[in-house]
Amino acid sequence: MMSTLQNGTLFNSCNHSYRQKTEWSAFDIMGNYFVSTRKRWSECRICGKQNVLSPKERETYGILEFSGNIKDLLNEEEQLVAVYLLSELLKGNNNKRWEPLKKKLLQNYPYDIVDSAMETLHEHSLIIYKEEKVSLGWKIKQIKYNEKYLHDIRELVGWTPPDIPIWMSSPFPSLPLPKTTNGKKLHKLLIEQKQLFFQSNQAKIVDVVGNVIVSSSSSVKGYFKFIRILYALYENAEQHRKEYWKTFSQRVFGDTKSIQSNDKKRIQQYFGESLEEYGIIEERSEVVLSGEFTWVYEGHIGTSLAFKDYTAFPRDMINMIKVTSWVPPSMLIIENSALYFSIAKSKLLHKREWSIILGNGFISLQEMSIVYQACKLGLKEVFIWPDLDPYGLQIAQDICRKLNGQDVSVYLFGYTVEWFEQVGVYKPLESYDIDKIGNLLSQGFLHEKISTVLKRMREEGKKAEQEILFPQLSKSDFNQRLIRESIPFT
Repeated sequence: MMSTLQNGTLFNSCNHSYRQKTEWSAFDIMGNYFVSTRKRWSECRICGKQNVLSPKERETYGILEFSGNIKDLLNEEEQLVAVYLLSELLKGNNNKRWEPLKKKLLQNYPYDIVDSAMETLHEHSLIIYKEEKVSLGWKIKQIKYNEKYLHDIRELVGWTPPDIPIWMSSPFPSLPLPKTTNGKKLHKLLIEQKQLFFQSNQAKIVDVVGNVIVSSSSSVKGYFKFIRILYALYENAEQHRKEYWKTFSQRVFGDTKSIQSNDKKRIQQYFGESLEEYGIIEERSEVVLSGEFTWVYEGHIGTSLAFKDYTAFPRDMINMIKVTSWVPPSMLIIENSALYFSIAKSKLLHKREWSIILGNGFISLQEMSIVYQACKLGLKEVFIWPDLDPYGLQIAQDICRKLNGQDVSVYLFGYTVEWFEQVGVYKPLESYDIDKIGNLLSQGFLHEKISTVLKRMREEGKKAEQEILFPQLSKSDFNQRLIRESIPFT
């Protein structure tokens, strides 16, 4: 056995190579709170010598017992804050970053009410703070609800269990026989997965080297979601459908944000990086617009006049751009990319009178950043030209909401029965299109021309994309048509 002296000699002679380790301690009472600290130490890879480091993170919640109804702890104003806060925590993962959540709270409620409600919930162990060490003490970094009181929290916010989506209750619907090569591959995979799942109630999908991508044993919901995406890719292959991830997500799950980056990575892990042969088009990595304007980027001055037809900014550059001058008083936002580039390159609208921006589906924060800056520099009118389908109107409504509070007039273009009749080439409405039309018509505040064209779509069971109409446009009258045929949109 090595003596203490010998052990110290070994440590001193070692050419230490340290690695840092961490471990959360059990909750202990410290004053009026339960506290769990993330212990930190460095350990030599060679001799095992350890150095204790000061902790930088901890979790805390109060020691007061809670029983009964949460409402009994709070006054009426504090209850409103609690309902808002806990509703946010119930969405998605129960671990929210505090700073953006605090910003939302303070936009809706006074500081003192937020502070007192938070203090009460924390003292009664309903919410747990994850804190980080700062120079003057501890600062809240993240916040989560105490799962011990999940039932009481749900009762307070009026939470009801969500309906089980059909892709989980009926994950393997029947498939028509495939006609395309890629359809046959997907058909074979889906039939195999169906057999595996119903034989053992367990199934998994692996990549070419045997790594598990998704399995029903680790996450039933994740597995069924992957299966639903495979079914939709099968439809793409068989129907020669081409769409962006956002449109694909909207069609499959009814929400452009349902397919997350992890879902995309899993699909690419199985099929490879490019999914064009399965109908998924890569999103543009730029914000694309035309019109006469100038900007500053990291001290450098730029002008759109240096570009021929349109200017394309990398998305990660947008937040560092300050628009310094804006000439055109009118802006046209076009959903359809093919239509956008046709109009921009054909110079149907003068750059000093019109700016044109590519929306490409639901418009992102980067595009809106440019629009907001233009509003402050003289932009007076925004015209939205969506596809002639129910989601086109939904996209236009989304843009209109984002422009609320800006000093601009908003108009909808190309969304009338007259335009619908001119198209000549149509696509059949899907069941989700018909449901969406019903939802839109039930809103009750639509312009008469909009509700009329939605009813026509439903009656005839078809929709259209606007790029088919480009040959009918001419330079001499397009500007006047925009002014004359657009509908005031709010």
